[in-house]
Parts: sequence; C-alpha cells; structure tokens
Amino acid sequence: MTIFQLLMLGASAFFAYKIYEHIQKLKDPQENNDLEQSSQDSQRTAEAFSTFDSSSLIDKADDELQNGNLDKALAIYSEANIKEPKNSETLFKMGYALGLQQRDEEALEYYKEALELDKNNPFTHLEMARIYKKDAEYASARTHLNAALEIDSEFTQAKDELEILNKEH
Repeated sequence: MTIFQLLMLGASAFFAYKIYEHIQKLKDPQENNDLEQSSQDSQRTAEAFSTFDSSSLIDKADDELQNGNLDKALAIYSEANIKEPKNSETLFKMGYALGLQQRDEEALEYYKEALELDKNNPFTHLEMARIYKKDAEYASARTHLNAALEIDSEFTQAKDELEILNKEH
C-alpha cells in the first residue's frame, strides 16, 4: 500500500467513526415528534407572536399612523391587541385608524368595544359622534357628544361639534 492509500483509509475510517457517533446521538422519530410538539405548544402563546410588548407596539403603530402608513399602523395595533386583549386604548386606536381609512362600520365596532371597557373616554365618544354625524344619525351623534361633555365639560372639540350639529340639524 502506498502512503496515499493509507491516508485515504485513515480518513475514511475517521469519517465512518464520526457518522457512527452522529447516528448514536439521534433520537427515535417518535421522541423527536413529542419534543417538537411540546416546543410548538409553548410557542403558540401571544408572546411568541412578536418580541415586542404591547406598549412598544402601540408606540410603533402611533409613529406609523403619524407618517400616514395606515395599513401598517393597523397591522401593528392588531398585533398589540393580540398581545394584550381588551385594552381600551388599543381598541380606540384601531377604530381611529379604520376611521381614517373611511371604514366606518369597522371603526364603530372597535369604538363600541373600547367603550365597553372604558366608558369615561371622551375621545371615543367624539369619534363615534363624528361617524354617526357623517351617516346622518344625528340623534346618536348628539348622544355621544353629550356623553363626552359629561365626562369632560371643557372638551373643546366636543363642544364645537355639538354646536355645529345643533346649528345644522
């Protein structure tokens, strides 16, 4: 045998041994499935959806909203809503973003959810009143404007909207 053949035989034996070690470390396929399933179950929580917490997501969405990226802002608000469901601030902001997109019916649904959680948010009442006014539902608009003023009697925007509504209708 030549030296080259001896080197090749040694290399082959080394790699055969490494493959043998690797095979010995492999688990039974059923064990692997069980491990994968348990790790997937633990990752199906809302926390696994994103690495950001809901307040930082809301801040990020607010920036997108200010920059005019309404779809992106809405997507981020939705993610924040998944992370922390039943947050009246998030629901209000989702409604507001939808309202800016002229998706009034959807916006009203989010505003209603936000009001169920926080009846004392004058801004939610104001935005609902604006949608109702646009839809010529003046009684509902007036009701929400009055509710906003009951919460905050100095709420200038609600006062102005009510004054305009009373003059026109």
